Amino acid sequence: MKKCVKIISTLLLVVVLCSSASAALPSLTIIMTKTDPACKQMAAVVQELMTAYRGKFDTEPVYIDDNPGAGRAYNVRYVPTLIYRDANKKIVAQEAGYRSTQDILKTFAKAGIR
Repeated sequence: MKKCVKIISTLLLVVVLCSSASAALPSLTIIMTKTDPACKQMAAVVQELMTAYRGKFDTEPVYIDDNPGAGRAYNVRYVPTLIYRDANKKIVAQEAGYRSTQDILKTFAKAGIR
């Protein structure tokens, strides 16, 4: 669920600023490319996670094709790289390579996140 605030400028343009109400949720950031075969497989998992587990944890795919600095920011050597954070946004696990939905849920569970 998102809370949105409308701001109307003097030019009569409407800008909608949204802040996520799920700020206290654990999160999963997946650093990937659009061309790597394992990343292409992960794209389907990402879509499943974003719909089936909405409200339980946030899923954020980051494509380094569009954002090359993201790989450096997370010290990524291989793609896909999965970065798991708890509700306080502390990194609790990091993995490289394709992971199924069940693998991802197991890693969250090992980190004490259910």
